[in-house]
Amino acid sequence: MKSVNSAIELMTRRGTLSGLLGAYLYAALLVAGPWIFTVLGLLSLNAVPCDGSCADLTVFRSIVIYNSMYALIVTSPLAFVTGRYASEQMERGRAANVFSGVVASLGLFAVLSLAIVAPFYVFATTLGPAAAVSSLFNAMLIGCSWLLIPFLGAIRAYNAVLVAFGAGAATMLALGGVLHEPDANTLLVAFNGSFAVIDLILLGAVVRRFGAKIVVDPGLRASVWRKWELPAAGAAYALGLWVDKLIMWRSDVPGGLRVAGALQTMPSYDSAMFWAQLSSIPIIAVFFVHVETQFATLVRTYYRRVQQRASLRELNEIVHDIGRHVISSMFGLFGALVVVAAIMIMVSFLFMTSLGLRPSYMGIFRVSLFSMAFYTSAMFCFSFLLQLDLRRPALLIVTTYLVFNGLLTAALLPLGPDLYGYGNMIAATLTLLVGFGLVIKELSWLHYHAFITNNTSV
Repeated sequence: MKSVNSAIELMTRRGTLSGLLGAYLYAALLVAGPWIFTVLGLLSLNAVPCDGSCADLTVFRSIVIYNSMYALIVTSPLAFVTGRYASEQMERGRAANVFSGVVASLGLFAVLSLAIVAPFYVFATTLGPAAAVSSLFNAMLIGCSWLLIPFLGAIRAYNAVLVAFGAGAATMLALGGVLHEPDANTLLVAFNGSFAVIDLILLGAVVRRFGAKIVVDPGLRASVWRKWELPAAGAAYALGLWVDKLIMWRSDVPGGLRVAGALQTMPSYDSAMFWAQLSSIPIIAVFFVHVETQFATLVRTYYRRVQQRASLRELNEIVHDIGRHVISSMFGLFGALVVVAAIMIMVSFLFMTSLGLRPSYMGIFRVSLFSMAFYTSAMFCFSFLLQLDLRRPALLIVTTYLVFNGLLTAALLPLGPDLYGYGNMIAATLTLLVGFGLVIKELSWLHYHAFITNNTSV
């Protein structure tokens, strides 16, 4: 990732508008390309012509939302572990061991899906047999794509990921153009076919680099237990994103929607949160191009000088530079996120209907935009700590958001629609305060972490 960041940063220094725009567009695709392409593909399927109430389209959207939630919650712990495992094996020259991690993670996810998703769609919903089977495959195909991405990230094959999801979006667009009045199962088959294309391309790229030979690594299980904070952080991160939505769905509040017997959503709340998070992509791209690149460069300089036995004074100066970079970047990024939120609030009135928002729920959208600013900034702190391999402080950040998001959303829910979304915003604010405090605290202990915490010989 370091070389990619540096290359993109060089593109921004060419002094041309095309180079600047191209660099940030590419960075945005690198950090959110799968998400962007999937949304574009879904929009094409959602735009298929239908007569009447389009009830099947609503069922299809609800299934995709539920499967996306399930896939993120289950795959995030696995992805946090396998991504680190693949990187470590590559650094040690043991690339042949990586494919066993691919098989293990995909196999575990398949077993969990059969145990959790299949009974849900068969017994809890009123879907027909064909739609239930398609829904199961939908969850598995989405999850498999998210599990394969970390392995390609370990070898910096980001273009393969973009090609895969771009091909999937193009397939959805083509299928959406020929469908007319499709039922829920037909839409699921079209979506599944597109994600099958994505998974095949991703798996092909993995096999091309690592081979298809399964080499059992006896140290894989020990590695997982030794770094248990990574899967725990992945689980807390994913649950934190969805816990407020689950509470809203399962509560008897105005604006809720139930289809197929058990698929409960709240379109106005969900749409507001979705578009708010989408608006953060430009600032995340700036973080990826500039802030993360400079941070990684300073950290590498610190460890290189440690190995070269630099003086304590010089090391203290580097630590001071790292702290100054983090603090100035955090204030700058947070300010930029607030500006983006304010701009989105001003233009949202023009595109309210297109965004799927009702006038009575515009308050949720405004609150969710400011929540996005706090949450995204907190995740920047999370990223800083993970780059320093400080797993427990990083785990504390996402756990803080998970706990407060759930508790405050549930506590404010009885107070009525005027306070919808405030629990999420307050939780994000508290998480940012905790995260920023942890980053400042741990940077002051960087010498200790370098010689003790992250020293494998101790």
